[in-house]
Amino acid sequence: MLVTEQNSIHFTQSDERINELLRSLQEVTDLEALQALADWDQQTGMPDGASGVRSNQAATLQGLIHERWTSPRLGELLNKLEEVVQRASFTDADRGLVRQAHRIYNRSTKLPRKLVEEMERARVISHDTWVHARANNDFASYASCLEQTVRFQREVADLYGYQENRYDALLDIYEPGLTTSTVEQFFAPIRDVSVSLLQQIQASGKKINTSFLQGSFSEVQQKLLAEKLLTRIGYDFSRGKIARSPHPFTTSIGAPQDVRLTVRYSDILPMSMMAALHEGGHALYEQGSAPTLLRTPVAGGTSMGMHESQSRLWENAIGRSEAFWRGQYGLVQEAFPQSFQQVSVTDFARALNHVEPSLIRVEADEVTYNLHIIIRFEIEKALVNGEITVASLPRLWNEKYHAYLGIEPDSDTNGVLQDVHWTFGFGYFASYTLGNLYGAQIYHSLRKSIAHFDQRLAAGETAFILEWLRERLYTFGAIYQPDELMQHITGEAANPQHLIQYLTKKFSQLYEL
Repeated sequence: MLVTEQNSIHFTQSDERINELLRSLQEVTDLEALQALADWDQQTGMPDGASGVRSNQAATLQGLIHERWTSPRLGELLNKLEEVVQRASFTDADRGLVRQAHRIYNRSTKLPRKLVEEMERARVISHDTWVHARANNDFASYASCLEQTVRFQREVADLYGYQENRYDALLDIYEPGLTTSTVEQFFAPIRDVSVSLLQQIQASGKKINTSFLQGSFSEVQQKLLAEKLLTRIGYDFSRGKIARSPHPFTTSIGAPQDVRLTVRYSDILPMSMMAALHEGGHALYEQGSAPTLLRTPVAGGTSMGMHESQSRLWENAIGRSEAFWRGQYGLVQEAFPQSFQQVSVTDFARALNHVEPSLIRVEADEVTYNLHIIIRFEIEKALVNGEITVASLPRLWNEKYHAYLGIEPDSDTNGVLQDVHWTFGFGYFASYTLGNLYGAQIYHSLRKSIAHFDQRLAAGETAFILEWLRERLYTFGAIYQPDELMQHITGEAANPQHLIQYLTKKFSQLYEL
């Protein structure tokens, strides 16, 4: 049974073994925070010519972190505590701390320090190379970096070990216990409903006007709008910051006290607006951790699937609803009066939910989004298992986009080069669709639990949603595993039928199918 009071989330200070573990983990967590700060700087403000020296700095820091995580004393302490913390005198926070630390320790001890440092050095160079390759539509200049990443990821997977599929070892990094076969079971019905809905929508011939979403939108005003929307959903700027980067992301430099996010700006307004809500969902989760978890590996989200459930919930289920915009549309009209003063809130919300196959994942509608993820999942799995080569990626990418979405990229920038994730590894992308699955299930419980949900949203309220999520999810950080939290929040295990029902109901109504 999960604890339900935030003041009950604490470590047992009277036990010296827990205190020693905390001291050790606080030190390594501080180093990881500095690593996150260096990565934030690299993606938001580092000079173009600094990647060489930064790669060495990052490798040195990663080596120190690895040294702390593989300390023999840490291993001895965790082995002693593993059974001890199951006693009633210890708290769930103690048990979660030991479980999470043991998980990281076990993974870390399987990798030699030299490999860890080499991978970190390569990651910095790979990111810098990707930024320039994407800007110049030059996949060839990035290919050697990606080949190196593939070699590293295969080696890591083999060192971690796996039972059925090499790719399983990489999935497990982001979602404990997740396997390729489980992903395929989850993805199959989601793929089927996505394809079916897309075909029905295209056959309906119904068109939604989105022309007003594209134009000349001041970047200064876009940033102000993003800040106001983030404030409205509860993001605390006294513990956060917004910046610009080639690919939006959220990073914790000490959850819950320092959680930052980025967006990017364009002549398509939803790109920055919805990115702010998406990254805001990640940030709310991190800022919502109980303060007592600060400087420990259980502060922040319990898995990337659960993390993505919150970014997708705030961006889509809430942030694309007409009820939400009835309460917030004034911010858009204030920021860009010439573009939106004559556009009704109903038309604005409908435009945000327009369904049309597109090239860019982060701009994709909810119906086609999971098809973008399935394409990446299939490519990653084949790369890691040695079934395809890096050189074949542009062609395979384009073929899959044609097969799944009926479109083909006009450039590698809008195709195989569009995502930052392959600069650091594989296994992450499945988290997005798993997040959609979790998010729909949590949203179903959220709506059942709160009366007059849409009316309160339309009145401009959002704090009631944040409070509900904090009490049931955010405050626990990584104390509990994702399956425990899903049972606690929704009363059942992860179930893709909630996402299927959500998509079917929403878009059948929107397109009168």
